[in-house]
Amino acid sequence: MIGSRLKQKIRDAWRKLSRLDARPDQIAAGFTIGIVAGLLPFNPSPIVTATVVAWLMKRNVIATVAGGAATALYIPLLPLIWLGEYRLGALVLPVQHPLSLERAGLWEVAQQGWDVYAAMLVGSIVIAAPTGLATYFAVRRLARRWAWKRTEAKRSA
Repeated sequence: MIGSRLKQKIRDAWRKLSRLDARPDQIAAGFTIGIVAGLLPFNPSPIVTATVVAWLMKRNVIATVAGGAATALYIPLLPLIWLGEYRLGALVLPVQHPLSLERAGLWEVAQQGWDVYAAMLVGSIVIAAPTGLATYFAVRRLARRWAWKRTEAKRSA
């Protein structure tokens, strides 16, 4: 039941995104900002953070909200994502507090210390960069297709 409700919300958001009257690069940039915000460690609200960033960068805020909402899909994976971010960051920064998957929940990580958070932040950048690029190019391609279909529909009408 919850899964079907989530799927319906995702379909509705995707449908709205496909109808945006904006340039494909604006839609792609906005959506990507939302996705990347969701990868930041301890981000209390990816949608709020992403919306502020998109507004400051003059990108499509509606697409950003859709991208931020899409991050709800990987909420069950957050401990695993945070552990990966930590391990990547620990390769770059010296870390005094070890982190394991059993201790990768929000409260447990928050109690570890700033060195753990710094490692997670560095690791999140390492993960977010290729994820953001892939998201941007995929959504831009889809947005171009949507724009082309709208143009064709207007011509035939």
